[in-house]
Amino acid sequence: MNTKLIKPFFMMGLFLCLMGGLSVAAIVLNKATDSIPVSWDTGFIMPALLASPVELHNLEDLQQLIAAPWYAELKVSQTKVGESVFSSCRDYFERVDDATRTTAASEMNAYLEFKVMCEAIRLLMTAENSESSYLPDPILSDAASKQWPKALALQISVEESRRSAEDPELKYWSDITPITRYESQSTAKASYYHESGYQEVEIVGRGDTNSDGVEDVLLVMRDHVYGGNYFNIRLLVLSVDAQRRWHLLTEF
Repeated sequence: MNTKLIKPFFMMGLFLCLMGGLSVAAIVLNKATDSIPVSWDTGFIMPALLASPVELHNLEDLQQLIAAPWYAELKVSQTKVGESVFSSCRDYFERVDDATRTTAASEMNAYLEFKVMCEAIRLLMTAENSESSYLPDPILSDAASKQWPKALALQISVEESRRSAEDPELKYWSDITPITRYESQSTAKASYYHESGYQEVEIVGRGDTNSDGVEDVLLVMRDHVYGGNYFNIRLLVLSVDAQRRWHLLTEF
């Protein structure tokens, strides 16, 4: 047997095996360092609130929604410039104040829808890709009310909210409003019923909103009360830490 011929082939085979091993290692490394992209879900309805359709294909397209005209103009008061008219998210961002309300009480619900969707645009545009995520699958579940912070509970009275916030015995949503029935409309939408009313929750989007590397979830919550005309809509940003504990980061 000619060992001089075997040696080059053996060395070439060893080289290819090593290269193959390096390639596999590189793929695994890339997969491990892949970030989780920012995304939006069915709860992000801003395109449906516009006068003309705007197609969204990627995050860069969200910029178009800032100046896009709404389906209706709203007369508002107590803005940064006094009385004004809001007809786009640009108007909202430039003139809104904490006390801003619609001139006509009947238009307040529409204003709240526009408000939370404008804030959702801003959050999605400034969010970063996530390095890790502890969000459960599914996010919306029957158990959510026993895990989510108490601030998500339906509380009409400011005084009631203050007392609940100061009570250390109350920790979770269900501690304030025990849920009697749960209905799932989809993986991104669910309804939670209790004695005084019900709350509709829908996923707006996901991304790292506070630059800690962990994926957060944007939720829109619509609060309804039985036997009354009370309605409220809130945009909530929640996150889950490595210990599987939920935290409320922001609320609009």
